[in-house]
Amino acid sequence: MKTVVLLGGNQMACPAIKRIQQHGYRVVAVDGSAEAPARDVADLFVQQNFSDVAATSAALAEVAFDGIIPLNDFAIRAAASIARERGLPGWNEFAELCFVSKVAMKRCWIEGGLPTARCVFSTVAQLAAGQLPQWESWPAVVKPAFSGGGSRGVFVARGWDEVQARLSDVEKTYLDGDVVIEEFIQGTEHTLEVLICRGSPTLLSISDKENYPGNDTVVQKLHFPGPIGHSHRAALERLVFAACASMRLTDGTTHFEVLIRNGEAFLLEVGGRPGGGLNFHPICEISTGYDYPGLLAAILTGGLPDFTRKASEHLVWHYFPRGEGILRAIDGFRGIKDLPDVVDAEMYEQVGKARLDLHNDLARPGYVLVRSKSNAEARDRAARLVESVQFVTADQEGDKP
Repeated sequence: MKTVVLLGGNQMACPAIKRIQQHGYRVVAVDGSAEAPARDVADLFVQQNFSDVAATSAALAEVAFDGIIPLNDFAIRAAASIARERGLPGWNEFAELCFVSKVAMKRCWIEGGLPTARCVFSTVAQLAAGQLPQWESWPAVVKPAFSGGGSRGVFVARGWDEVQARLSDVEKTYLDGDVVIEEFIQGTEHTLEVLICRGSPTLLSISDKENYPGNDTVVQKLHFPGPIGHSHRAALERLVFAACASMRLTDGTTHFEVLIRNGEAFLLEVGGRPGGGLNFHPICEISTGYDYPGLLAAILTGGLPDFTRKASEHLVWHYFPRGEGILRAIDGFRGIKDLPDVVDAEMYEQVGKARLDLHNDLARPGYVLVRSKSNAEARDRAARLVESVQFVTADQEGDKP
């Protein structure tokens, strides 16, 4: 029996752990929290903060395993380093750098002549000191070279004064101090899951993304498969495959974010791990028929993936709208998860606390994930379920918080 290590053990990792176990693998889950839900699901649980590469390697020193999977951006360095130490499939040092630094990633794509948003690079310290790079294209997207994902620290600015003011509020999320300032391109946004086996890429899925109204960075709806993205499948496939080659990718999986404007596709960024949350499982398998966890486990343990596809359906992942005030009650959410067309539903808002403010993807109220035979049906059903949930706040009751 082969053993797979998963770096990440939150609730959304548990479906993938169970799916990998169904393939006959023994699963070791690593997470910094002693209460990580994966503790009760994995065959072995190791409590360790995997952001510390040396400590993670030491914590796994006595564990025999055949492959290691990072489930989030914080886990990429440890997974890549430990795989190289043990002679297992994974990311080489150049690929690892591209995944943990958007500066390195963008330079790689620019040097390769790939279409990506125009950009300049700086640091938090330089910008705070008024040392501004040559850049006059506004509005612009400001993002950390590394923050751990989830749109942490990302914002749109319309001038240098706004850059400096906004950056002072979020600078702690710029974990390596490097800043990417890039052209704000308006168009449709999409995510792509691309597996790489012995240097050969395979496109598994394409989604369409819709941000919250008036918000340039936080996603409210995702459509799987994405109708708009799939109408450009051939061009998107060529683009991300060229990006994989430029980053010298060998074995693993990637979560690309791309944008389409007037029929032209642009690379935005990429993560060297599966898409966040339920993307890894069950979203990919339901919406494409590909068994994503089984494929990746096979690749990273030195095996050959079986790309046989099952029947698929359409999915819409719809987050609840944001609100203001202190939350007094949530009406209509109980029981939604038990409905036959609902794959999952979660609520992150808490009664007695202020409504979440969408400052990044981690500050969304909660969601429903709905399946159906068509995108239109899934979209409409998800919208009706979201509308059926009422958030009662102090202001609505006429109270003072």
